[in-house]
Amino acid sequence: MANLKELRDERLRKLEELKTLGVNAYPAKANRTHHIGDIVRDFEELEGQTATVAGRIVGIRKFGKLAFIVLKDASGQLQLFLKAGDVKPTDASLSQLGLEHLNLLDSGDFLEATGEIIKSKTGEISVAVSTLRLLTKSLRPMPTAQEGFTNKEERMRRRYVDMNVNEDVRQRFIRRSTFWQATREFLLNKNFTEINIPVLEHTTGGADANPFVTHMDALDQDFYLRISHELPLKRLLGAGYEKVFDIGPRFRNENYSDEHLPEHVAMEWYWAYADWKDGIKLQEDLFKFVLEKTFGTLSFKLGEFDVDLSGQWEQWDYAEIIQKRYGINPFNCTLEEVKAALKENNLEVEQTENKARGIDKLWKNIRKDVAGPVWLINTPTFISPLSKVNPERPETTQRAQVVIAGSELCNLFSELNDPIDQLDRFVEQQQMRDAGDDEAMMLDIDFVEMLEYGMPPACGLGFSERVFWIFEGVTAREGVPFPQLRAEIDEVTKAIYPEINFGLGRSARKPNTLSPTSELMSEEHRLAYQMVVILNENIETGRVINASNHAVAGLVGTMHNPDQFDFLEYRDKTGELDIVIAHHPAIIFKSSSSKDLLKAYKKARKLGIPTNAFIETMTIGSSVEEMKILQDKDIDETEFWGVAMFGKADELKEITKNFQLWK
Repeated sequence: MANLKELRDERLRKLEELKTLGVNAYPAKANRTHHIGDIVRDFEELEGQTATVAGRIVGIRKFGKLAFIVLKDASGQLQLFLKAGDVKPTDASLSQLGLEHLNLLDSGDFLEATGEIIKSKTGEISVAVSTLRLLTKSLRPMPTAQEGFTNKEERMRRRYVDMNVNEDVRQRFIRRSTFWQATREFLLNKNFTEINIPVLEHTTGGADANPFVTHMDALDQDFYLRISHELPLKRLLGAGYEKVFDIGPRFRNENYSDEHLPEHVAMEWYWAYADWKDGIKLQEDLFKFVLEKTFGTLSFKLGEFDVDLSGQWEQWDYAEIIQKRYGINPFNCTLEEVKAALKENNLEVEQTENKARGIDKLWKNIRKDVAGPVWLINTPTFISPLSKVNPERPETTQRAQVVIAGSELCNLFSELNDPIDQLDRFVEQQQMRDAGDDEAMMLDIDFVEMLEYGMPPACGLGFSERVFWIFEGVTAREGVPFPQLRAEIDEVTKAIYPEINFGLGRSARKPNTLSPTSELMSEEHRLAYQMVVILNENIETGRVINASNHAVAGLVGTMHNPDQFDFLEYRDKTGELDIVIAHHPAIIFKSSSSKDLLKAYKKARKLGIPTNAFIETMTIGSSVEEMKILQDKDIDETEFWGVAMFGKADELKEITKNFQLWK
C-alpha cells in the first residue's frame, strides 16, 4: 500500500499533466447556482431543470463509458452521473475536463458540475453532467468515512480533516455558533446593548487568574490579555448605559484540562438598577431560551445525570445544605469540626487548612453529585469576601451560582459600587499579589475613579462556552474548532519538504555532545542556568524520590529551547565508563504542602520557565488509567508530589525563595 508521500507524488504528477493540458487547477471563482441540500430537499420542484453544483469529491467510480462521482458541499451530498457522449470534452480555455481526463481527478478535489437534475434508475437523486470543471486539485488524500479518522491527537491537529470525515464534529460547531447567536438574540430582545470591549488592558481584573502578557511597540508598554469582561462593562454602566453585554474571547494563562482552556469564548452581562434576585430570573430564562434553540430540548442526559431544565429551578441555601449533609453550621462551627468532616468524607486536609477553604471543599463534595438545575444562594461572607453583603442576612452575600450535572456553570452578583469599599478590597488583593499570589487581582485605580464619579446599583453575570461543552457532552479541546497544542512538525511533512528548515523542536532536536576536551561554556554562563526540584516532604522518601525522577525525566519535553540544557560526557580511558550529566547546578528544595507546590508550578508556567510535575494520580494503575482519572479533576484538586524546572537562576530564585533546601 502506498504511503502518504507516494500518494502525494502521484497527485503532483497529475497536477503537472493538467498544467501541460493548459487547465487551471486553481481558478478564482465557481459558478454555482444550487446548493446540493436544496436539490435533495426540493427535488420534485427542480427535477428536469439545469443546475450547477460545486463541492468536494468524496467518491469516484468509472465503468468504461460511465462514471459516478459523489460530490459534497456544506449542505449535503449527491451523485454526479457522467456518460460518454453527454459530457463535453476537455477544453483548457474553459478549464473544462472531459471524461477522457477523469483519471486526473482524485477524492478530495473540488469540482463544479453542470447538468440536468434527474433520478437514476436506482432512484438516487443525481445531476446528469454535461460540463465538468476542476476548482481545486488536492495534493493530500482525505481519509474516507470507511477508513475513519479516529486518532485523537491527529484529529485535534488536523481539525479541518476531522470536520470533513466526521460530520458530527462539523455539526457541533454549527450548534456552537447557534448557542452564541441565541445568547445574543435573547439579550438584544431584553434591550441589552452589545458593546465590544478591548482585549488588551493596562490592568486586568474581574477574576482570580494569571494573565497573558504582551508588549505594544507603539506605546512601548506591556499589556495584559483580558481575563474577564467585567471592569470595562461596569465602566459602561458608569457612562450611562443601563443594560450591556459582550461576547468574545478571554485568556487565562493556567490550567489546560478537559474543562478549562487558556483561551475560550465567554459572555458577561450587567444590568443597572437591578439586583441578584432580578438576575436569577433573567439568567434562568436565558439558559432555557439558548439551550432550546441550540439543542431543540430542555431534557438532557449529561454523563450519569438526567437533567430537565423546563420546570422551576430549585434554590439551595449554602449553610442549610452543609448542615443537612455534615451536621455542622458553617457560621459557628470550629476549624476542628471542619477538619473532622473532611476526614470523615475522605477529603484532603492540608497542613495550612482554614475554615473557609475547608467548608468550600465540603460544598464541592456535595456539588459533584447534584444533577440540578439548582441555584446555590446565601453564600457565607467568609466564603466569598469580595461579594456584596446581603442586608437581609449580613452573614451572607448577594451571590448566586447555577449547578448542573455536578458543575458550577456561572456566577451572579449584586455588584459593588462603593468606591471606598472597592479600593480597600483592591489594596488587600494587591498586597496578596505582592506577596506572591499571582492569581490575586491587580489594583485598578482607574476603575475606582469611575466609581467615585458614580455607578448605579446593578447585577451582573458571566459564563463561558464551558456551558456549551457540558450540554454538548464533550471535553474542552473537543468543544473548540482549533485547540492550542504544542507545535510539532510530523515526519511525513519533513520528508516532503527536505529543503525547508523548520527549526529545532522536540522531534528535530540536535544532540549536544560535549566532551571534556570540548570548549566548555564559561562558569558564569553555566551558573546562570539551574535545575530546581521542589519535593513534598510529606510523601515517604522512596515515593518522593520516584516522583523526582519522573518529573526531571519529563522536563526536557517542556523546554522551548532544549539546547540551553548543556551536557557533559565523562568517559574513562577504556571507553567502558560513559556518564552524561547536566552542566548546570541541580538544587533540591522541600515543601510542606501541595498547595505551595501548585503555586510554584503556576508561577513558573506564567514566567515561561520550562516546568514539569509529578502528581498523586500518576501512582494509580496504568498510564491510561492515570490520565483518565486526571481528566475528571481540576488542577486545584490535584495533590502535587514534586515540581521540576530549568531556567535562569535569578528567575528561579523568585519562585524558590520561600522554600528550604532539602538537606
